[in-house]
Amino acid sequence: MYALNAVDSFHISEPKDTYVYDIVPLAVGLAAISSDDSLRLLDPLTLSGAPINSIRRVNTVVTCLKAINNTTERGALLVCTAGRDGRVCLLDPRTAAKIGEVRTEQNAPVLSLAFSHPYALAAGTELTNHQASVLIWDMRNFGDPVVQYIESHSDDVTELQFHPSRPQILLSGSTDGLVNIYNTTIMDEEEALHQTINHGASIHHSNFLSDVDIFALSHDEKFSMYELVRNPEEGVEEPAPTHFGDMREKLGEEYVANVLRRPDGGSVIGVGTHSRESFDLIQFNNNPPWSFALDAKVSLRGAHGSEIVRSFCFLDSHQTVLTCGEDGQIKAWRGN
Repeated sequence: MYALNAVDSFHISEPKDTYVYDIVPLAVGLAAISSDDSLRLLDPLTLSGAPINSIRRVNTVVTCLKAINNTTERGALLVCTAGRDGRVCLLDPRTAAKIGEVRTEQNAPVLSLAFSHPYALAAGTELTNHQASVLIWDMRNFGDPVVQYIESHSDDVTELQFHPSRPQILLSGSTDGLVNIYNTTIMDEEEALHQTINHGASIHHSNFLSDVDIFALSHDEKFSMYELVRNPEEGVEEPAPTHFGDMREKLGEEYVANVLRRPDGGSVIGVGTHSRESFDLIQFNNNPPWSFALDAKVSLRGAHGSEIVRSFCFLDSHQTVLTCGEDGQIKAWRGN
């Protein structure tokens, strides 16, 4: 086991009991959304200093934050936020300038966002009037969606992710227990549906860990690995999934924050324990098969106390891990 220590932190003291929902690294700093419906831009190397900028009321009950990198060299400069008000907002966090805004049909609450370079933006909605939608816009003409898939899920769309090397492929996950894979170049929904994975439990997170490997994590912490079907023709048998079961039992923790793909081809799962005030990073690699490197666990001492860690990310250029939590704090962690 290897331990990291908290070297800096930012705390939202007012309003009291504010949660930090998500943090996203940008070329211009660290973006964060919180339960006070604010978007903050911070310097990740001096978290304890004043924010670079704060934008209030970005949405009514903000739910999502996504980095928007529509250049090839500088990294992400813009962000997209969305909320339960049905608004999807494209913003420059440095100036608070609103670049564009769209609304979902019936102002359906937005629960998930995904971006694919250079112009595709996708949003997943809560089930509203018997319809849960996956909507895709071309940000060069930020008006009506260019693609709408409204029949593939029967409940809230809680996750969206584009394929890491095939930008036309989109993954969606839902509380109906399904993970769907679409070819977004096809407008007809039935024809666009490349693959359906039945995880059997409400999807909390799902994503591609490689060009062919897909994980699914349910809200009750059940974790499985699936393979992307290469040939969607009828009669082709799908590869058997690998079920790891309840991560709380397997890893001896109490909750899973997320699983992040890493540049070396491996992945890291972030798991926490309220009662021990701990949060651990565990490598998850395809050796093969996919397995957890429990002997190489990285522990973040003290974590966010007894509060849940909502999100974590890596600042590899400075060998720093960043976390945010329900204690209203954003913390930076490094080794000795």
